[in-house]
Amino acid sequence: MRKRTIVLSILGGLVGLIVLDGSVQLIQASDAISGPVDLSGVTRLEVRGAASDISISTRSEGKPQAVLSGTRRGWGAIWHSGWFSRPCTEQARMARNGTTLTVDMGERGGFFGWNDWDDCTLTLVAKLAPEAEVLIDQKAARMQLDGDFATVDVNSDAGDFALAGHATSVSVSGAALRARLTFERVMQTEAIKVSGTMLDASINFLVPTPISYGVEAVASFVDSALANTPGAKPSITIRGEMVHATIR
Repeated sequence: MRKRTIVLSILGGLVGLIVLDGSVQLIQASDAISGPVDLSGVTRLEVRGAASDISISTRSEGKPQAVLSGTRRGWGAIWHSGWFSRPCTEQARMARNGTTLTVDMGERGGFFGWNDWDDCTLTLVAKLAPEAEVLIDQKAARMQLDGDFATVDVNSDAGDFALAGHATSVSVSGAALRARLTFERVMQTEAIKVSGTMLDASINFLVPTPISYGVEAVASFVDSALANTPGAKPSITIRGEMVHATIR
């Protein structure tokens, strides 16, 4: 009986820790870094550094501006005031120089800057004028672009990229990359390049249109509902070692 009680106590303690740990993940503490910065007249956005969560829009709602912040989750959020004297956003910087906004996310360990006890995620939310240029060069990034862009150039070792709207030129590359592109309109001038060592790409056109595409890969599975029309635009180039791609 005593042995059974001890076992049940241990199991109860483990369950309690699991529940506590799950509950802790709901606790968040945000640190403001910079902004809102007025982006009126800004035509180019550059993001560099270790890792972040990025949301960029050119839709008409709201004023053109950018806000950079950091969110601490879990145990780090609970003990931040007593154990972590430095804000998780300490190394991040954002500055405007003429028509260019530059964002430096700094150098941090962990995927998306997360550590076991100090889970910190840097987040950039920006509203730009239509036809802006976007450059993102990071070790890891989760990126959501919404609206109309001139040029989108992304390089991320571990990247999750999504575009909904339009861009005249799109170049997305990474080691492990998921790319989801949805073109809401077509001007027949688009050039799309997607590459990754391990690549999962989805390219969708809301209006069926003639396209041309080429795939270079060691191993690939490509499912296209649109015929390959040589010389047509949008032109799509897909490169990688292990590639899964769908075109609709």
